[in-house]
Amino acid sequence: MLKNELDALIPKNGIETGIMLCYGDEVIYQHNADKVFPAAGMIDLGIVAYIEEQWKKDPKILDEELEVTELSRVRGAGVISKLRQSKWSLRDLIYLITSVGDNTASNLLIERFDIYEIDEWLKENYPGIRLGREFMRYSATGQDNEVTASSMMKVLQHFITSKDEFGDLVRSGLQNHAMSFYLTAMGDTELPIFNKSTHFNHLLHEVSALRTQKGPLSLVLLTEYEDNKSQDVEFIQEFGKLLYSRISIPQLPKTGLANLRNK
Repeated sequence: MLKNELDALIPKNGIETGIMLCYGDEVIYQHNADKVFPAAGMIDLGIVAYIEEQWKKDPKILDEELEVTELSRVRGAGVISKLRQSKWSLRDLIYLITSVGDNTASNLLIERFDIYEIDEWLKENYPGIRLGREFMRYSATGQDNEVTASSMMKVLQHFITSKDEFGDLVRSGLQNHAMSFYLTAMGDTELPIFNKSTHFNHLLHEVSALRTQKGPLSLVLLTEYEDNKSQDVEFIQEFGKLLYSRISIPQLPKTGLANLRNK
């Protein structure tokens, strides 16, 4: 059984994990799905979900331009802080944070829509996702950005199944995500994979989805390791290898997955 094989991969010590695997609306596997983890770049999907609500009220906001100032440039992931271009549309910023991940882009969006407004909306619509601070900046009250596997699954499945311009934009970023050497590194499929991975300090997180006729095969894998990053990377890669080895490529375009739960 797939569940037993996945259980056997869960590290006994040294790595904390939160996992949820869904096929369509059905939960196939979960482990510590409601355990809270520091979010790192995964908070971007929560930010984007909030912006989508504002887009529904005013679709023109995607063309609005935000200015990068010296104060808004922060270190860490991304390219904006190193480029000379000073104005970026919301459309471009959303693409950047879903494809390559960009701390400055994320902060520009947080400042544009207000951190408190975003956080309150997330509490109501995606319990388990918490926006407590900007990227690479500390909160005066000690709050952090947080996610759970179950909350990330909810927002991931929303964007994988949405059928509008905003969903197309988000999926475009996820399909062209720059890092594919963790969960999907050893997957033997040429089908489009929508994924986002993030690493910061002792955190390695990844979300990944394949679209099928029944619905998306979606996986959220959150990890926090003590001191051995290579062990964590190996676990994530082996988890993805086992999962994607269960995918029947010839049958995917027609029927989705072939007997996934019974293999």
